[in-house]
Amino acid sequence: MDLKNLNDKQKAFAKEYLIDYNGTRAYREIYPDCEYDSARAASSKLLTNINIKNYIEHIQKDLLKLCGVSVLGNVMKLKEIIEDDLTDKPSDKIKALEVINKMLGLNAPDKSETKVEGNITNEPTKITFSKKS
Repeated sequence: MDLKNLNDKQKAFAKEYLIDYNGTRAYREIYPDCEYDSARAASSKLLTNINIKNYIEHIQKDLLKLCGVSVLGNVMKLKEIIEDDLTDKPSDKIKALEVINKMLGLNAPDKSETKVEGNITNEPTKITFSKKS
């Protein structure tokens, strides 16, 4: 990773942004005298800078390694939630399934509705997709 293209304030902004993914807050931390609206606009612009984006991704990859987190590990944990018969909340299972689908690019086609019929605490008996008009 070539950091020559970033100045110290840009690096600090990227690191601050990774605390809570709030660009406006991160910008105001680096530039405390900046007005809210100006910080919002400036942070939005910084977050489109390819060098800053690459730096953020680099830090994120390092954090993933440090924490021992992987996409496969996350998918397996979500799969456990879906398959857990002791989970009282069907909404947890549905959310876990939605997250897995998003991670793997398996979302329903755009502009469609999903209809689930059956007892959601067990296995759904029928899932259909229909185009919205």
